[in-house]
Amino acid sequence: MTDYSSLYLDLLKRSLLNCVYLDNELRIIYLRNCIAGSEVFDARILHDIRHERADAYAEMVAGRTNGRFFGRDIRNAGYSHTMIGRARLDMLHECLDTVVRDGVVGDFVECGVWRGGSCIFMAGYLKVNPAEKRRIFVADSFQGLPAPSLAQDMGLDLSKAVYPELAVDDETVRENFAVYGLASEAVVFAKGWFKDTLPRLQTDEIALLRLDGDLYESTMDSLEALYDKVSPGGIVIIDDYAIEQCRLAVADYFARKSNDLPMMHKVDWTGVWFRKAG
Repeated sequence: MTDYSSLYLDLLKRSLLNCVYLDNELRIIYLRNCIAGSEVFDARILHDIRHERADAYAEMVAGRTNGRFFGRDIRNAGYSHTMIGRARLDMLHECLDTVVRDGVVGDFVECGVWRGGSCIFMAGYLKVNPAEKRRIFVADSFQGLPAPSLAQDMGLDLSKAVYPELAVDDETVRENFAVYGLASEAVVFAKGWFKDTLPRLQTDEIALLRLDGDLYESTMDSLEALYDKVSPGGIVIIDDYAIEQCRLAVADYFARKSNDLPMMHKVDWTGVWFRKAG
């Protein structure tokens, strides 16, 4: 028997990663280079760019697996609705399966959503699991990351002034949910800086908490506001563990709580997850 739910979720992942139209992303980069004068336009290349630029296409495919920008350049963020890559998206899927299978109570929360892809996948997951009456909290400033204000973050400026590609407004994210037919009352937006919004988040139990704030400040604000609400057996995903500031925030948080650092399960070069005791 065909498992249509699995087929739908697989296609949803491919769509969020824009895997279906990678040729067109590469065409746009090629045309941009032609306009800039670094390449000369050739209609043959544009028509069959997958083969004419085979190495570049292979790099782009690999980047959609491991969540790295083409050419390691954020200006090539392209048109996907998530930047986390297939490995971390599959891991998110497995974590959702785990908390549902084990009956872990609570909502799903993501802190730092960019274009909304991870939360959109959560909404798709709940669509094919209608018995799960959970909410999805979409928490973001929707104006990019804050400029560094703590000593631990000095030297890591990811603010809109430096990386406008990271700043996506809430209306765009709402539209992205609608494009997939996944806008619903179960999707709750929390707009503002984490230090202001997360302590007031209207949930008492969290089954899955996904942190994607990059900075020490954003990671610490998220943990301080929400970790105590994570249910026993709940899962915490940290997207930016490769960033020193993020790792330090996690270590400092658990040190302040006089708790051992949880055992981290590595997904790829930057993503990790762990399960709350109990």
